[in-house]
Amino acid sequence: MSQDAATPAQEIAEAPPPRDYRIATPEGWERIVLDPATWDRVIGRIVDKAFRGVDNAPHLKEQMRESLRAQAAGAVANGGLELYLSLMRLADMPLPASLVVTFIPPRGATEPPPLTELALAYAAGGEDVRMTDFPAGAALRRKWREEPDPAQQAGNNRPIAHLDVQFQVPGSGAYLLLSFSTPMYELAEALDGLFESIASTLRWVR
Repeated sequence: MSQDAATPAQEIAEAPPPRDYRIATPEGWERIVLDPATWDRVIGRIVDKAFRGVDNAPHLKEQMRESLRAQAAGAVANGGLELYLSLMRLADMPLPASLVVTFIPPRGATEPPPLTELALAYAAGGEDVRMTDFPAGAALRRKWREEPDPAQQAGNNRPIAHLDVQFQVPGSGAYLLLSFSTPMYELAEALDGLFESIASTLRWVR
């Protein structure tokens, strides 16, 4: 091997960032691209699907539309790219959950901290966090609980369980954050496996 030949590790390190990503969700999940110009049509379809066979609940349907619009607007304000919603059912009971995919760009010219450093910082603050390997690379896995805010969460009065899976975008100083959540706090542990299986489908597109 000549002295000028790059090692496989160097070639990976010097590869350009991916141009896109792909995620697969189970049947029963709906995708909303976080674009205000298009999301009303998709939200309308999701609401109609959720209330299929129910003709006497216009107020509830409108409440769901407004809640989804607010959720989409909040996600896009934080850099969200896509919102996925679960309309899955188990024994005729809904399993509400959501996933927001957020792009976190580099901050100026400074190198972002490695995910391992972020994990140590979270752990020092008592957070439930660990590093986990996925096909798309190592990721920071963080579980946390959000206290209910009925005024902001369509009357919800139970805590919301969150599972964040954060990846470093290869060849860049950016991160991609997969933020899963469910208002069914009692089922959070059972849903963790589903959320992690979705995160495991992340693939970089070059």
